[in-house]
Amino acid sequence: AKEYNIFINTTNFDNMPLSIIEAMALGLPIVSTDVGGLPYLIANERDGLLVPPNDVTSMTNAIIRLVENKDFKDEIVINARKKAETFDWEKVRPEWKSLLS
Repeated sequence: AKEYNIFINTTNFDNMPLSIIEAMALGLPIVSTDVGGLPYLIANERDGLLVPPNDVTSMTNAIIRLVENKDFKDEIVINARKKAETFDWEKVRPEWKSLLS
């Protein structure tokens, strides 16, 4: 049997969850509700999938889409990993220094 690892985030409110960034860094495709700050962190169809809150059908369809479309899933994972790398302290520190100088 094949194993599928997908990070599923079903929250109804959230700001900027570290768990999403960690999932991106780990190479997990993400399906999340489109609430709070999540649309600012996840570019829908680019580095994750966003679905309306409390919509079981949309969440299920998004998961099935990733399971059935390996090329699309792989593209999402690669893009998400690249985004996670932008949060690396070595890249963020110079920006903070510049901002606070």
